[in-house]
Amino acid sequence: MPVKIAKAEKYDVKLLTPLIRDAIEALGLNLRGKTAILKPNIVIPAKPKSAIITHPAVVDAMINVLKEIGFEDIVIGEGAGLGADESSVFETSGYKKLDKKGVRLVNLNKAERVEIKWKYDTLKIPKIIADADLYVNLPKMKTHGQTTVTLSMKNQKGLLSNADKMKFHKWGLQEPLVELAKVVKPDLIVVDAVEAMEGEGPLRGKSKNVGALVVGTNLVEVDMACCEIMGINHNEVEHIKIGTRENICPEKPDLPGDIGDVKTSFKRANENYGHILNVYSWRNPYACSMCIDSFSLAVKSAVRNPKYWLTFIPKFAYLALFKRIDIIQGFHAKIPDEHGRIICLGDCTKKIAEESGFVYVKGCPPKSEDILEALKKAK
Repeated sequence: MPVKIAKAEKYDVKLLTPLIRDAIEALGLNLRGKTAILKPNIVIPAKPKSAIITHPAVVDAMINVLKEIGFEDIVIGEGAGLGADESSVFETSGYKKLDKKGVRLVNLNKAERVEIKWKYDTLKIPKIIADADLYVNLPKMKTHGQTTVTLSMKNQKGLLSNADKMKFHKWGLQEPLVELAKVVKPDLIVVDAVEAMEGEGPLRGKSKNVGALVVGTNLVEVDMACCEIMGINHNEVEHIKIGTRENICPEKPDLPGDIGDVKTSFKRANENYGHILNVYSWRNPYACSMCIDSFSLAVKSAVRNPKYWLTFIPKFAYLALFKRIDIIQGFHAKIPDEHGRIICLGDCTKKIAEESGFVYVKGCPPKSEDILEALKKAK
């Protein structure tokens, strides 16, 4: 099945609606039914212009197309990342306004679940996904510190329960994404690449204008097309490489001939660590992304909160400018060869903290207040 590229200069629902409609027709898809579940990427409460989330205008346009076809019960479902403020996910992201169109907004982290068989025994997925006539995967095109890119395969991780999200990292993340793609397959994929994200994704990167939607039906094939657009060799993306080896996409993906019209070059995230001045957060495939990003979110919250301006901020500024802190997290966390003061972040690092006498921050993921307290203790 080919992948279609629809050029889209801006987030205008009137512009995006016919683009999605035309792409579906060009793919020869016969979408029929009454119930549809739309799965965007809203990993944290973030504003539409942040480039962190799937822009609500893309989902709005998708709703218009489905209503034209005859779908009556349309649900927008998302399971925000571990530690995210689930109560404000839809409001902050601008999705709350879409309930005026008669659609339902569902927190998948709290949804009823059914068990399905997969490589690792059983997996609980939202019943609403299993029962829907149509499942549409609507990811954001972004780089990622752990998986190089986060596209349609990675977006499916939001379908999992919090317990299964944590297990994914115990299994190493990359292969489980492929196994999930084998048992949960969208009927349609629409990647939001109007404004994408490059650099320190998935939360701290910079907006990157691509001006396109990428539309298809096969998870691996669509993600390969996106990598081509991003100027990233898909063979360097572990879960895509495994997916092609496991034959869950065509042997020779049918990439669009006009892909060169939107092809660009994305700056990648540093896959070893993220850092703010002399504070290093070491990445680990066995650590969930919310644990990794909880540190930067904690610092941002301190900057916004006056109660930390005379206590935490001067201390952090001194450490960041003149000393060094190294933060490790996840199962099998490793102590970097050259390091400053070590802080063990999250429940997975409790053992290494106890054995080595490092500062330890409990939680899965840790709370901002606990992270800030740990940084205040760093000498």
